[in-house]
Amino acid sequence: MKVRADEILKRLNIDLKRVAKRFVFVLFKMNLFIDQYNLNKKVEVNRRMLAEAIHDYFVDTERAKRFHNIKHTNAEKVYAYLAYWILRRKPIQVVEKFKGCEFVNEIFVTEFLSSAIASEKNISRDQKEKNPTFKKFIELLFYNLKYRPVTQQSLELMIEAFFCGYDFISVNTVPEATP
Repeated sequence: MKVRADEILKRLNIDLKRVAKRFVFVLFKMNLFIDQYNLNKKVEVNRRMLAEAIHDYFVDTERAKRFHNIKHTNAEKVYAYLAYWILRRKPIQVVEKFKGCEFVNEIFVTEFLSSAIASEKNISRDQKEKNPTFKKFIELLFYNLKYRPVTQQSLELMIEAFFCGYDFISVNTVPEATP
C-alpha cells in the first residue's frame, strides 16, 4: 500500500501551509531564473517533481531535527537541504535543447545558493560581480554540482564555511578603535 505524501507530512506534524509556502517560493524563484535566462520556451517546471523535492526536503529536515534534538532549522541547513532535493528531483525539465541544457537544474541551484548566501551576509549583486574570489567560488560550486557527489551535509558544510570565512574576514578587517 502506497502512503501519500501529505499523510507522511501530517504524521511528522509538518504544517502543510509551510510546505505550500515553500513550494510557491521555490516555484517563484525558478520562474525568475527562467525569465532571467530567457528559457521560457526551452524549459518548464515539472510541478509534480518540485512537489516531491519540497516534500523530501521537509521530511529530511524533520528527521535531522529529531535526530539532533533541534527545534529550528538554521539557514545553512535550509538552503543545503532544499538545494540537494532540487538537484535530486530535477524539476526544471528541458522542452527544447539549448547549450548547457543538460545542467539547467545545476545552474538554477548555483544561482539559488549564491543568491541565498549573499543575501544572508548582505552582499550586493555589484559586490559579487566585482569580487574575483566570489566568482571563483561560484564556478567551483557549479563544477561540483555537475560532476561531484553532493550530499545535504556537504552543501551545508560549504555554506557554513562560506559564512565562517566571510565573518572571519569581516571581523578581522574592521579597524580597532584606538583609546
